[in-house]
Amino acid sequence: MSTIYLLVAAGYAFLAFTVAQIEFRRTRNAGVDITTVFLVLCLLQCCLPGIAIYSALPFIDRSAPTGIDAFDRIYYALNPTTALVVLSLTAWFVLFIYVGAALGRLALRSQRWVGWEKPPLTVSISLNRILWLLIAGLLLTLLSFYRLGDTLFSRYANLILLRGGDPEIQRTALNANAFALTQSWGWLSIVAIFTALERRGRGWPFVAAIVLAAIFAVLSVSRRALFLPIVFSYLAVSLYHGRFRLRWVALAGIPMILWLAYGKELLASIAFGIPVESVSSNYQSWMGAVLRAASDTGLTIVESVGTLTMLHLWPRFGVDHVLSLAQRFPEGILGWDFNFPERIVRVSTTAFADANAQDIPPGVIGQMWLDFRVFGPVIWGLFFGFQLSVLQAFYDRTTRSYQSAAMFVLLAFLVVLPVNTGSFDFSFSVDVFAVLMALVWCARVRPEAVESRGPVAIHLPADPLPGEP
Repeated sequence: MSTIYLLVAAGYAFLAFTVAQIEFRRTRNAGVDITTVFLVLCLLQCCLPGIAIYSALPFIDRSAPTGIDAFDRIYYALNPTTALVVLSLTAWFVLFIYVGAALGRLALRSQRWVGWEKPPLTVSISLNRILWLLIAGLLLTLLSFYRLGDTLFSRYANLILLRGGDPEIQRTALNANAFALTQSWGWLSIVAIFTALERRGRGWPFVAAIVLAAIFAVLSVSRRALFLPIVFSYLAVSLYHGRFRLRWVALAGIPMILWLAYGKELLASIAFGIPVESVSSNYQSWMGAVLRAASDTGLTIVESVGTLTMLHLWPRFGVDHVLSLAQRFPEGILGWDFNFPERIVRVSTTAFADANAQDIPPGVIGQMWLDFRVFGPVIWGLFFGFQLSVLQAFYDRTTRSYQSAAMFVLLAFLVVLPVNTGSFDFSFSVDVFAVLMALVWCARVRPEAVESRGPVAIHLPADPLPGEP
């Protein structure tokens, strides 16, 4: 069994290597594009965690390897066949992302609005609008934060407990929505930073955007609140320049891995008054820490394994995604009681943990399996690939800038969001709607005034970052 798990880890490594080689050859001349950004986010959530998980499992006690009940139940029920099936479906999904993107490009070439003969588009973000919006969001967050306790320490501890779903912390409409929107403001603050970066002289708007991003990262009380802005920034710079700088990954890799492994325990030590020195003793060994960090990062892989192992349902044929959208409308509106069936995330939560636990989705591969069985990766891959082709068509007509690169990376992340969870419950949510409405209000897209109508020079070597040789 241990040998099979190591082979599964090698399979994820081979998939990641294959995608990297394909992207290197595909983008050698044209440069990094939206599809590359999407696939990098997929690899971070699927392949890299898969390598770590299956490399660590053979060397630790599987009775309680992570200390998280849901994870431990899934790992205890895991078998080599399920691990291989999830790996195969993941590879199938990636293949049809490429197919969907290619078919989408072919379909869009026949549309008039995609033609090279048209003037290029300029995307600009109103720096004043986005900064005032972030300041308003900060005031809302601070108001909610102020009501969580009597001292600064108690408020922050209660904020951590609120995020963890502690029943002793009263969940009101104010603190629930303010907390949910904190990550929205954090994402938008990265767009504000890149917008201010292109401002001549930069000055206080650039400093204000950085300070706001740091505050929202702290008030989000989660590891991803720090991890995602760094990933966003790196991908935005890479998209702007058309190439990746691997030395940056090497410099940031070790601190980020340590943060992913021990960040949750550090936050818990603040909330519960646990000595920080005891954090490292929560794991059986350093392999246990690797497994825990990989499980949190590759949540969708772990949940997918749990779905194939522990959920035995008839094919869903996509009904769960329709219900995810329909349930955004509150019951009782206009006097109608819709009596929606139980959400799939509650079904999976009951199977993986218990009925009272916070939502635990079925994972992207698990939801594909629930929807259409072996044809799930085909349909989902084509669906995501077409979305990428639409985003790419707009980006190809856009004059390259830092602010447009940041905006398109954020849009690509919203597209890839269901890959992290396998459920559109988290895509049709208040924080995502807030981001989209903010971009609509702050972004302006207009044709660029040019004398000739030749091809848009979007793939020429970009200027270096300020301070970069």
